[in-house]
Amino acid sequence: MHDDASDGTAVDLDVYLNDASLSEGQRRRLGLFRSVESGVCSRIESLCERSGIEVTDVAVLVIGPSAQEAFFGWGGERVINVVLGHRTRVYALLNVVLPPLPEAPVDPYADLLQPSPDRCVRVLIIDEESITVMSYGTFITVRVDPANRAVA
Repeated sequence: MHDDASDGTAVDLDVYLNDASLSEGQRRRLGLFRSVESGVCSRIESLCERSGIEVTDVAVLVIGPSAQEAFFGWGGERVINVVLGHRTRVYALLNVVLPPLPEAPVDPYADLLQPSPDRCVRVLIIDEESITVMSYGTFITVRVDPANRAVA
């Protein structure tokens, strides 16, 4: 992850895991994401390349082991599950599987209705207690035209 406000060096999520302003639940959910982060980044790159989805339209849903029954309704091995897709499709999935309560003051998945900030993806991390939503990046796409390659 890169912080554009810094000198361009990578910022590790571990820095945020000890942030006193975060609740224990937020730190726990960030820890869940941290444990699958490198694999998720590879899958995002592959998804964008294969499907043509813009990075800012990618949504990542990380389902913690404690939330698996709410999604899958079975008592199998409790593992971290990761779902990637276009943000509108992930929005639809969440509304079907975990619909917001009618009396909810806001749509908990509303962030998915808008593209993420430039070069970022939207990440939703769910455990048995709550959901943490964040924008995660920076992803840079480099398109190479084989016809314009330099030949040595």
